[in-house]
Amino acid sequence: MADRTFGWVQEAYTISSLKDCVSVFVSGSPMNKLLIDDKIPRLVPEKYGKTDFIDELSKNPIVIPYTHLKGKGNVDGTTRTTAPCTGIFQAALKGQRKEYQSDWPADSYARWAVSLGLIDYNRNDDTCKITELGERFANAALDSDEEKDILLTAFGHNPPVVRVLILLSENGRMTKFEIGQKLGFKTEAGFTSIHQRYILQMIDENPNKRNDILSDTEGTSDKYARTICGWLKTLKWIVQTPKSVKETVCGNEYTDTISQSYEITATGLAALRKITGASRHKRIERIVPWEMLSTKAPDKNYIRNRRTHIINYLQNGYHSVNAISKYLKTKGIDEPDEVIEEDIEGIINIGLKVDKRGSDYKIADYVIGLAIPSSAITATASDNSVVKNELRSKLTAIDHRYLVLIDLAWDSDSNRDFEIMTADLFNYIGFDGKRLGDTRKPDVCIYKDKKGLIIDNKAYSKGYSLPMSQADEMIRYIDENKSRDIARNPNKWWEIFPDTVDDFGFAFVSSQFVGGFKDRINLITTRTGYKGGCITAANLLLFAEEIKSGRLKYDDGIALFKCNKEIIS
Repeated sequence: MADRTFGWVQEAYTISSLKDCVSVFVSGSPMNKLLIDDKIPRLVPEKYGKTDFIDELSKNPIVIPYTHLKGKGNVDGTTRTTAPCTGIFQAALKGQRKEYQSDWPADSYARWAVSLGLIDYNRNDDTCKITELGERFANAALDSDEEKDILLTAFGHNPPVVRVLILLSENGRMTKFEIGQKLGFKTEAGFTSIHQRYILQMIDENPNKRNDILSDTEGTSDKYARTICGWLKTLKWIVQTPKSVKETVCGNEYTDTISQSYEITATGLAALRKITGASRHKRIERIVPWEMLSTKAPDKNYIRNRRTHIINYLQNGYHSVNAISKYLKTKGIDEPDEVIEEDIEGIINIGLKVDKRGSDYKIADYVIGLAIPSSAITATASDNSVVKNELRSKLTAIDHRYLVLIDLAWDSDSNRDFEIMTADLFNYIGFDGKRLGDTRKPDVCIYKDKKGLIIDNKAYSKGYSLPMSQADEMIRYIDENKSRDIARNPNKWWEIFPDTVDDFGFAFVSSQFVGGFKDRINLITTRTGYKGGCITAANLLLFAEEIKSGRLKYDDGIALFKCNKEIIS
């Protein structure tokens, strides 16, 4: 079974380009003929599928392997800029500097078409074909009333689109960060959102980088929100309009105006009423691919199965969490009530309507396209899920969205998000400071009163041994903090600490500590005089719970890190 993700899309915006991609599947259409007669012969090298592509496009009906649509990416040592055209959608999409797009946009448009019900994906053989709705879309005149009606149905099929429209209809103007906070399953690495307070803090401290911060500092859910809002702007269902926002971080108030903010229009409200079946309109079915229900979790197949069972069960009537738990046990899934409650919250956040009657829940939408693949039926929970379950009952003062730190700590590709969420957690429990995470700067620095901590985040899939090179890096940061000499480091990162902070320690945060990390901690202390420690993401959450609940004082909390060993909360 190929590893695909449907239902969520980034970096695909243009409806006319979407139409070009869907038209690929219509035998004899202008795009189909252009590809067969010109683009494929001219742009695709033979060894990357030229003959196969032409043969597939010449058949009726047209069925194309997914890999032939998106292409192969960088091949034979090429870069994204120099990579050849190796996919049909790559050839159908015009790039900015060349006649074809790279594989990433091609994949995004394929996912978009599948998510809107314009293309049907066959999971068994990893192929795609056009749907009846897709064929109508491809043949409809551009900007015609017929096309608008088709697009209303297509976008109504996609739950995240519905979620964004509902959020804007209920809350008025919202920034992409505010939308991202309420989009997806919040405890997973595949649905991160950068809290707006962190964005405003960064802007205040780096005003010359304001535009870069607003455009480049995003979580995954924030990107989904921005992409969806791009579609809705094109449809004129929403408008982009700046919003003045105010946030407080550790007693400091920050204000700014965020241009990537959105407001629903009268046209959008009318579309939402039709999509949700208000008045005389029939509710549009929601397409929920199994792949949509988890994206980056290490046990995503298991999680997808669990949420599939919950959705199917809640379509059949009102059920309590206890009843859902018993039903899951018949499917071989045993989870605490907290997991089920978070799943229901996430199901709402992806855009499905969940009605509540007393303590019972029911899904009011008609869901189509949701089925567990036979190859994934026996999927099991990962260690990450087990750890999260153990933590859920213990974290009563801490928002469970911070459980995402468990996934991030084990994902070697998520260092940036790991740093951001670590800094966010420390701010959430009352420490001052922030993520620095730039060249020649520590990842995170936090402080309270006179005590400060220099933190290095390390996301590692196999545990972290604190190699000598990274011990040397911490030693350099400590020496720079002591000397505060701009000749040694002109970026003056140490200015994060007020002059009143005069008692420092260091810390490493990771997934698990292995090997000789204790020796390196002691070496750092021997060479600098600073004491420090290591803490896993799981124990950091327990530490945060102790601080937030008031059972552990701030001074004592920082003192815990100056133990020259691993901190076990």
